[in-house]
Amino acid sequence: MRKIIIAIFFLGFIQATFAQNSAGKITFEKKRDWVKIQSKATYLSKEQKDRMAQTWKNETEYKQKMVLTFNEKQSHYTFENQEEQSEDGTYSWRNDLMVITRDFENGKILELYETLGKSYVVEDSLKFSKWKILNEIKEVSGYICMKASTYDPVKRQNIVAWFTTDIPVSAGPERFGGLPGMILEINIDDDAIVYTPSIITLAATQEIPKLPKKLKGKKVDIDFLNKETEEYIKQQEAMHNFPWAIRY
Repeated sequence: MRKIIIAIFFLGFIQATFAQNSAGKITFEKKRDWVKIQSKATYLSKEQKDRMAQTWKNETEYKQKMVLTFNEKQSHYTFENQEEQSEDGTYSWRNDLMVITRDFENGKILELYETLGKSYVVEDSLKFSKWKILNEIKEVSGYICMKASTYDPVKRQNIVAWFTTDIPVSAGPERFGGLPGMILEINIDDDAIVYTPSIITLAATQEIPKLPKKLKGKKVDIDFLNKETEEYIKQQEAMHNFPWAIRY
């Protein structure tokens, strides 16, 4: 009888912990190193790369804050602030619209996207990269994480993710997900683009932000948007131009 009581206690403890860790908010710092990003462009001449490096020498790294709000059924990801300004306060700008929502319960994704100079409403089934889980672990913001890797054939990027099963939600920054736990860190092309968590707040429940009732933009699926991106990249490469209009 005593063993049964203990087993019931631990089962309840595990279920309570699972519930507490299945909802909350994560603020990610997204860091882009423009010199490293551009160095991967094999179609650019050394002169072009040197000129870009000179242009960006005082602002090689560009940082933004992104927020992932999630529970066990849904997630919502967007900029922390739609309006931003430079660190010295000399200029400000409005971020292109970018909202990614996931419906885990029904296996669907809905995105509001401004890219390539156009507005899109992306509706599709949940689609994730094919990950290879590797035999490496490290600590990220106090959580033990496992390593996984994949390749993005559209942007031709090598991607490394660090995920934790302590937050049992298959999500992460941007479109990244599909691993058996929350992705807390993403590293693209050897530190060219890095996502790291700056604040992790877990809760028993978490309300997901609502989308506007009227969604403005061309309705497409992910395959269509990927094809548009690939064609644009190829066009810019043919002209030996860097494809600035895509989202990095």
